[in-house]
Amino acid sequence: MFIFTTLRCGELFVTCAAVVLPSYSVSVHFLLGVFKKKMFFLLTTKVGPTILSLILWILLIWATPGMAQDSSSQDQGLTSPEPARIYRNPEERREAGLGKQITEWLRFGGVVELEKEWKNNKIRGKDHTEDPDTELAIELGFEVEYDDWLEAEVLFAIEDNGRRHYQELDEGLIGVNLGEWGLKVGRLYVPFGAYYSHFIEGPLLEFGQTRGNAVLMDYTFFNSIELAAYVFDSKVDRRENHNEVDWGVNVEYVSEDESIRIGAGYISDLSESEEELLLDFNNNFLRRVPAWNAYALIGMNWFEFTAEILRATHAFQEFPKETDQPFAYNLELAYFPIESIQVSVRGEHSEELEDEPAWQYGISGTWAVWENVTVSVDYLYGRYKERFAFDDFDNAQISHHQTALQLTWGF
Repeated sequence: MFIFTTLRCGELFVTCAAVVLPSYSVSVHFLLGVFKKKMFFLLTTKVGPTILSLILWILLIWATPGMAQDSSSQDQGLTSPEPARIYRNPEERREAGLGKQITEWLRFGGVVELEKEWKNNKIRGKDHTEDPDTELAIELGFEVEYDDWLEAEVLFAIEDNGRRHYQELDEGLIGVNLGEWGLKVGRLYVPFGAYYSHFIEGPLLEFGQTRGNAVLMDYTFFNSIELAAYVFDSKVDRRENHNEVDWGVNVEYVSEDESIRIGAGYISDLSESEEELLLDFNNNFLRRVPAWNAYALIGMNWFEFTAEILRATHAFQEFPKETDQPFAYNLELAYFPIESIQVSVRGEHSEELEDEPAWQYGISGTWAVWENVTVSVDYLYGRYKERFAFDDFDNAQISHHQTALQLTWGF
């Protein structure tokens, strides 16, 4: 069905049309099935770590001559490299879905991803391989901008993995910008964490990503420092009170060429995250558990370095001592030998994060086949703390090997 939202600004009437696909639509399920079965058959081929490493080396060797040819034109010092991947974090993914200018005031676009993963779990006494169905994810977005001071944005997310299909309103907001001040109201991701990643698989610290019905206000100093504060409806409350409001703050510095980005944030309740940490407790808490986050991105010629850390400030009283105060950090280095190739390495660590490895390392490669079309491949090795994670039969997990392939199209 079609939802029409009309915004009146003086004498201007702006109409945004967004297509919401009903969950019961037979045609949608049919198209998704054909799309996944008939196209991109490579994603259903089992690629082990050895083949994966070979692919990455071929990409790197093939790209090296181009790097040598272009070296004379590269300036020294900090620059803002153009990653081969269409996006580096969830926010850029949502913005990548707004790529087509329909009218002077309306933009439309989307991101389509087809992804296949394999995971081999080394469990004490045996190995277990997970081979889930190929997953299709689509993000569609509409954005309205009027006279540099008014904006509206609607983003829809659709996912299908053969066993589960759903669609939802990912974001829907109205914003006003007056000079250095900005205000946003609606359903949105609050600015707590950047979650930078050059990999298909997001970092372990994504358990802090938070979305809700929020009011956000920001102010920009010296065209480079932004201070933001927000409040949002709480989904997790005390047992006796279901009308709570949570809040947070964030400060971020961005250099003029965007090659350096440094930020830090605080949120009043980590259990409000998309991870739904207290779902097993009916979203009731004994006390709020705040969290803090800090991140940095530095671009240098052919390289880009990202670092991020997230920690709960107190312990969850609902959880056992081993998992009551989650903490994680992620370090990544990306190398861009030529414009169409990206090779990245990752090292990350977590503590008291349920069912997740204590250490995880990996390598990833991305090739921009055409404009806005990329192919990516990942390999990650995770090592678990002794007797921390268990399977359904209470066998302790020791490590895992994870491989992923992804085709991405942005339009």
